Amino acid sequence: MVVQKSRIMSRVHAKILFSFFCVGMSVSGLKAQITLTRDQLPQSGDSAQIMNAQRSISGTRFAASGPGVNWDFSDLQPESPDLVWYRPGIQTPYFLFLNSFGTKVQDSINLIAVSLQNVFEFYNSNNTRWAAVGRGFTVSGIPIPAFYTDSDEIFFFPLSYGRKDSSTFAYNINIPTVGEYASRGGRVTQVDGWGSITTPQGTFECLRVKSTLRILDSLTFQGNTFGVPLRTEIEYYWLSREEHIPILKVRGTSFFGLFNPSLVQYRFTPKSGVPPPDVPVADGDFLLYPNPTDRILFMATGRFDQINRLQLIDQTGRVLRDWPTPARPMLDLGDVPAGTYTVRAGCTFGTYVKKVVVAR
Repeated sequence: MVVQKSRIMSRVHAKILFSFFCVGMSVSGLKAQITLTRDQLPQSGDSAQIMNAQRSISGTRFAASGPGVNWDFSDLQPESPDLVWYRPGIQTPYFLFLNSFGTKVQDSINLIAVSLQNVFEFYNSNNTRWAAVGRGFTVSGIPIPAFYTDSDEIFFFPLSYGRKDSSTFAYNINIPTVGEYASRGGRVTQVDGWGSITTPQGTFECLRVKSTLRILDSLTFQGNTFGVPLRTEIEYYWLSREEHIPILKVRGTSFFGLFNPSLVQYRFTPKSGVPPPDVPVADGDFLLYPNPTDRILFMATGRFDQINRLQLIDQTGRVLRDWPTPARPMLDLGDVPAGTYTVRAGCTFGTYVKKVVVAR
């Protein structure tokens, strides 16, 4: 009886151990959520192609959240390509933003008595947050910087599933001969999901970040203040470790709980050999994009400039490539190892030196 009982207990223990082994194998086969820091968010000098997609998407498609979600947006319909370029503040029309980097976010904001043109948003980051710190507007050809009196913290680090933060923001701009435009509000940001996302560009592991904003704008004109009704906007970001630019960004308004997208953009890389759309570059400037790149690097100069020579230089100062005047505004870096390089461009009006990152 003792021997039989011992054999039974041995079989029970074996089954328990086998069960734990199977569970362990099952768990190890699952993809774990990723965690992101400032190193995975846009930085000064980054540029990338994006595609504006058609906005006729049901708001219910953005409701999925939680762990291990597979967001499928492979059916997004492309509308118009564009370029996102995070330039150092001094290289923008609003050069007073010395310790931040900016990108154009709107062509114009039309108010009651004035139109604000060439709208830039400026950012900086540290180990704890990635924030908007100012805006730039052009009024009647005059560039006017507007520094946030309360920075808009968009992301808090480290970004990981379940994190939730709240912040406030405020800025105002004095408009000559008109008055003052002011905006203030609050933001609640939550990492509400992780998993994978599929766009026409491919499939990526990601975190999903949802920001809910409550915004109140006002315009003071000839001593009278006109308020804009309080509005709610929602921003969704799908962020990955592979790209600094969001894989997908969606912005829209929320009215009685119904989400209506007004902006849908996904990360986009043109096929090899297919040039991107014309990119406006200020006279006296030289642009490389996308940066980082995995293979194809496009170039653009001011309208009166011309590239006469290009060199690719590694971190030791060794010249790896030396091109004469390129036949097309692109370089194929497919055989260059991943790393950080310097591109030196000899142009009609001077020599430009830019850093480029090859990432795979």
